[in-house]
Amino acid sequence: MMDKVMSRGDELAAQAQAQQIQRVARRLRALLGSAAVTVEEAQVLVSGRGIIKRWLIDPSLRFLSGGLK
Repeated sequence: MMDKVMSRGDELAAQAQAQQIQRVARRLRALLGSAAVTVEEAQVLVSGRGIIKRWLIDPSLRFLSGGLK
């Protein structure tokens, strides 16, 4: 019985993580517009011209992950 509870907990945690990753990806797409935002497993990857410069200038990008903690 405990195995079922543990596996259900793992499922729920994985679903919650996937939803949060999708929320971060949507927010990045909205903020960056022209940049390419892709999701690979538990990572959100952003690529495009001028991303580093924009990240350094825009505090909303630097602190985007604050909601994940």
